[in-house]
Amino acid sequence: MKTFLTGLSLALAGALAPATGAEARDLLVTVARPDNLYVIDAASREVIKDCKIGSEHATPGITVMSPDGHVAYMLLDRWQNVVGVNIDTCERVFFARQSEDKVIRRSIASITVSRDGTRLYTVRNPVRHHADHYEVMEPEFAVFDTAAGLDAKPIAIHPAPRRSTLMAADDTGKVYIAGHDIYAVDPETGETGVAIANASWDRPTYSGPDVLAFWPIGTQNDEFMLLYSAAVFTDEKQEELADFVWGYETVDLKTGATEIKDFASFEVIMFSAVRNPNAPNELYGVYTQLSKHDVGTGELVKRVDLPHTYYVINISSDGKEIYVGGTNDDIGVYDSTTLERIGEIRLPSGGDMSVSTLQIVQSE
Repeated sequence: MKTFLTGLSLALAGALAPATGAEARDLLVTVARPDNLYVIDAASREVIKDCKIGSEHATPGITVMSPDGHVAYMLLDRWQNVVGVNIDTCERVFFARQSEDKVIRRSIASITVSRDGTRLYTVRNPVRHHADHYEVMEPEFAVFDTAAGLDAKPIAIHPAPRRSTLMAADDTGKVYIAGHDIYAVDPETGETGVAIANASWDRPTYSGPDVLAFWPIGTQNDEFMLLYSAAVFTDEKQEELADFVWGYETVDLKTGATEIKDFASFEVIMFSAVRNPNAPNELYGVYTQLSKHDVGTGELVKRVDLPHTYYVINISSDGKEIYVGGTNDDIGVYDSTTLERIGEIRLPSGGDMSVSTLQIVQSE
């Protein structure tokens, strides 16, 4: 019996091992209420792992994956705690309780992992609870050792920008933070600079940008990308409106190169967007519609209505399928060329995903 169980464990682990060969397949990873982490075979549309997370509140479910694809690190319990779960075994392997005593620390979508997988970073917003008032404290850039286990404490804390949300690490070790601007941080020293001017951009005929940034996606493209919308005026006096536009800000996580670019008029709302890893000019955005844009030409290629709102989008490793999730308990599957709905995945618990991330990893 022991031999059989050992063989079965090895087989299951092998099914979720990182991709190394020609038979690599995509897995979708997401979180849903009440307390579930799901691993889904993208091709078969089947849930292959239903892990109980063991948290009081599964939301917000902001999730980043370890570089080897084995561990899902999640912001849970109303933005406070960081939980790491091995998706092969459903075992909890990392836990950081960020609040303590009278100090409540919340990380608003601010979580990422270094490219070598050894460090986890959060930006924490501490508030001290006094008997008769709240004391808003300075934000903290916290560095954790991912091998710290179930009682992880920061190994370093640096000052952090206010209004921080999404984070991403690049190949050189820098960490990018979306906030008032897009900041680049050295996690060893805490030295912080501006990678992309956002609210402080020098675009005289533009209003300040409006950015919604909750979903850490884009790993297939090795990029850190955020959508913005802005008003464009006919001249620097900003008295006559010319257009409302959609644009993107992006950092190449291989080279550190940055770009900011308008790509469409503001015709529909989009909560999140992703580019095709095999055709970077193709950008897909989602909310109540699924839109396909050619950012090279500024053309809207196609737009289709969705059965309900979806908050988060992702794309298969080969660029052929689009996945839309969040909001409810279903993940819609669309053909990236035609935008035809070609599949649907229902989560067994029936619990909604809320603002949870929809991540993709490859396995054999």
